[in-house]
Amino acid sequence: MPAHIDVDEHEVRLLLAVELYREGRLTLKQAAELAGLCVEDFMRELSRRRVSIINWGGEELEEELRIAERLAREARG
Repeated sequence: MPAHIDVDEHEVRLLLAVELYREGRLTLKQAAELAGLCVEDFMRELSRRRVSIINWGGEELEEELRIAERLAREARG
């Protein structure tokens, strides 16, 4: 990456992971790994960026719902 661009590698990986997840090219778990985050933290990042955390295709729907329920409980206190 050119030195004059003020973006670190972590930010680039996060942006790429978010976009590939949004396009349906990566699963939630794959995107989280690419971003260097646990699934829960990646879900928080998606929420912050207003990207749907629910990917209705694939076999991870149950895991996504379980994590979303846990995050909702945490938010309620």
